[in-house]
Amino acid sequence: MKKIFIYITFVSGLLLTSCDSDLLTPFTPGSLTEETAITQSSDLQKLMNSTYNILSDRSEVVFSSVFTDEVGIGYANGGQGLTSEYIFLLIPSSKTPANIWVNTYSALARANRVIQYADQIIPANTTDAALISKLKAEALTIRAYGHLKILSYYSPNPKDDNALAGILANKVFTFDEKENPRVTNGVFYAQIHKDLDDALLIYNGISNYTADNKMANKNFAKGLKARAYAYKGDYINAEKWADEVINTSQITLANPVDYRKIFFTDNEPANKEVIFRLKRTPQQNTQLTNLHNGWCSIAPNIDGSPFYEVSRSLFNLLDQRPTDVRRNVIVAPSSIIDPNYATSADYRNSDKLIIQKHGGTESGSVTAATTSTNGFNNDFKIMRISEMYLIKAEARANAGDLAGVGLALKPILDARFGVVQITPLYSNITAAWADILKERRLELAYEGHRFIDIKRLATKANVTIDRNPADYSSSSSDYPAANPVNLPNNSYKFALPIPQDELNANPGIIQNPGY
Repeated sequence: MKKIFIYITFVSGLLLTSCDSDLLTPFTPGSLTEETAITQSSDLQKLMNSTYNILSDRSEVVFSSVFTDEVGIGYANGGQGLTSEYIFLLIPSSKTPANIWVNTYSALARANRVIQYADQIIPANTTDAALISKLKAEALTIRAYGHLKILSYYSPNPKDDNALAGILANKVFTFDEKENPRVTNGVFYAQIHKDLDDALLIYNGISNYTADNKMANKNFAKGLKARAYAYKGDYINAEKWADEVINTSQITLANPVDYRKIFFTDNEPANKEVIFRLKRTPQQNTQLTNLHNGWCSIAPNIDGSPFYEVSRSLFNLLDQRPTDVRRNVIVAPSSIIDPNYATSADYRNSDKLIIQKHGGTESGSVTAATTSTNGFNNDFKIMRISEMYLIKAEARANAGDLAGVGLALKPILDARFGVVQITPLYSNITAAWADILKERRLELAYEGHRFIDIKRLATKANVTIDRNPADYSSSSSDYPAANPVNLPNNSYKFALPIPQDELNANPGIIQNPGY
C-alpha cells in the first residue's frame, strides 16, 4: 500500500473533474500545498469531482462479464481474455485485480481529503455552508462504496466478520506510514455503516435537499446499506433498507420505453430507475475509458469490431422471453443468429451475438455510443432501483417465504414486459434462490454484478458459472480451460489476489489463500 499511497499523495493536488465542465482547470502539482489549495467550496467541489472521475473505470464491469458467463469470444477477438480472465487465470500480477485495487484506493484518497478539509473551510454564507456539508456527505457515501467494493472482491468470505478484507482507508495517509495491514470484514462493515449513517445525518439536515443521481446522494447511501447488509447475509437489515429506498426515494421502475433510454441515450425521465450514476461528458469520450468499448473496439454493433459477444447461455435465456425489453437492450438488432449454432463448423462467424446494452440502438446499426471526438458515451449506472427489489427477494428467500420471493420479483417482471405478469411460484427454497440469481443475471448483465452474485449466491441456488459449450469447446472456439467445471463455486479465485505491487511495497500485507 506504501507505493500506491505515495502515488495517491503525489497526485492528490491534481483535482481533475468528471461531471462539471466548468471545473476543468486543475491545480498545478507542486505549486500549492493542499492546505493552501483547498480553502473554499469550489476547491472542494473540484476534489469531489476528481473522486467521481477516478471511479469511472470499466475494469470491474468487464472483468465480471468475462470471468463468469456473460460473454463469449467475439468474431473480431484479437486475443483479449484468451490467456487470462476467460480461462479463469488470476495471479497477483494480473492487470484487473491491480486496476480495481489502485483505482478504488485512489478514489478513497480523494474522498478522505474532502472529508478532512470540509471541516476546515470557513463557508461564505449559509448557501455555501450547505454545499460544503453536501460535499462531505457525498465523500462519506463514496468512502463507504469504495470500502464495500474492496471487501466484496478481495475478501474470501464477505459473510465472515473475521475474514480479511482490505486496508482500511478512513483517513489521509502520509509518507511515513510504511506498512498498512489488511483488517477484517467486521472492521470494514463497521466503517461502512458509520460513514453511511454520518452521511445520512448530513443529508437529512440540509434544508430543501433533493437527491441528484449524478452525485452520491441520500438514496444511494440507503441503497448501499441494503447492499452491504445483503453481502453480509444480514437479510433483516438488508430488507429494511431496501424497503426504505423503494418506499421513500420516489424512484420508480422504468417501463420498456424508458428502460431503453437508460442504457441507449441516458435521457430517461427524472426519477426513473437510476439511483446513482457516474456521469460521462462528450469530452471524456475515448476508447480507453468508454463503457461500450470494454467489449468492442468501435461501436456496439456488428460492424463495431466486437472482441466479446453475448454468451450463448445468456442469449438462450433472453430468447425465451422475446417481449422482455432486456432481450432488445442486451442483444443488438444487427446480430446474426444461427439456429444451428451447436453444430456449426464455424461458430464464431456464423453466430454473432452483439452486446449493445451500453449505447446501442432499437433498430438498424446506428448506435448512440461512438468513439468519435466529443461523441456520446454512456454514464456508468452504479445503482438502480431494481436492485432493491432483488435484495428484497433475497431477504424473502432467506426467511423461507416462497410466496414473498415471487411478490418481490413481480414488479420487475411487470416493468420489463410492459404488461402484468403472473407471480412466480416455487416448489422449494433452492428453486427460489436459482430464480433470484437468474433474474439478477438478466437485469444486471454487463453492470458488474455477476462475479459477486455467483460468489455469494450460487451455492444457495445449486448452480455454477453457466457457459454454453459453444463458447469454449465448439469447432471454432476451442478453449478447454474456459470450461466452467474448471472453476467450482468453492474456488479460491472468487477472492481476487492482492496485487503484486502492493505485496512488494507493503511487506506486512497478507495475500489471499491460493495465490
